[in-house]
Amino acid sequence: MPYLELPDGVPMYYEDHGAGRPVVLIHGWTMNSTFWAQNVPALSEGNRVITVDLRGHGASGKTDDGHTLAQYARDIRSLLQHLALDDVCLVGWSMGAAVIFAYVRQFGCGQLRSVVFVDQSPRFLGTQGWDFPLQGGYTESDLAVFVQAVKHARPSVIKPFIAACFAEAPPGDVIDAVYAETTKMSTSAACAIWYDMAFADFRPVLSEVTVPTLLIYGAQSKIFPGPLAEWLASQLPNAEAVRFEQSGHVPFFEEPERFNKALAAFL
Repeated sequence: MPYLELPDGVPMYYEDHGAGRPVVLIHGWTMNSTFWAQNVPALSEGNRVITVDLRGHGASGKTDDGHTLAQYARDIRSLLQHLALDDVCLVGWSMGAAVIFAYVRQFGCGQLRSVVFVDQSPRFLGTQGWDFPLQGGYTESDLAVFVQAVKHARPSVIKPFIAACFAEAPPGDVIDAVYAETTKMSTSAACAIWYDMAFADFRPVLSEVTVPTLLIYGAQSKIFPGPLAEWLASQLPNAEAVRFEQSGHVPFFEEPERFNKALAAFL
């Protein structure tokens, strides 16, 4: 199993499949690279597909340090440099898209060929004039209650959150299996990055995403309801939006064949 030792000594797990133009798949909050299992085989038929477990997640090193979007972006930069990748497409689902925003803020788009954002908003917290916060309305009080619940009764809030990610809630054994994967990340690290993501505002970064951009959003998303994809397409310099009518927050899992075809065509 390949690992990259990051500059601060944390081992970061990744997998490298196929050949061709490089594509890096970046997972969501507390998730890991195993969630791309339905996508990697099809995508790697014509591309070099790299999946990664961000620090603290999955099979990567467990550390209390560096759980910010900015550091995760620097870790992705280290991976690109380690593998000597250029002309890369970064694909980010949920928090993974926020990592891409943080990457562009720090490094620009010089090494990138394109980016793909999968069901994510540039700002979680609600504010005056902002139509697309988390779950349609997310306050600092909501944030505080959620984090305290994660700390003291983690399964009681994370399992319902997992269920809400789907257009139709999956069976209990599926939710349990997903939850088990999320527990590979410590509670303290999960709360740290959630706070960082919640207070981030990447709306000023949108104009800096100058490479071609594909927006894949679930029409039934409860995590980011409303016409967020269309709004983003109007703000990004070179973007197209694709709505997945049968999907919620995880279109690559709920409609994998369509997702694979749409992403392959874009690549």
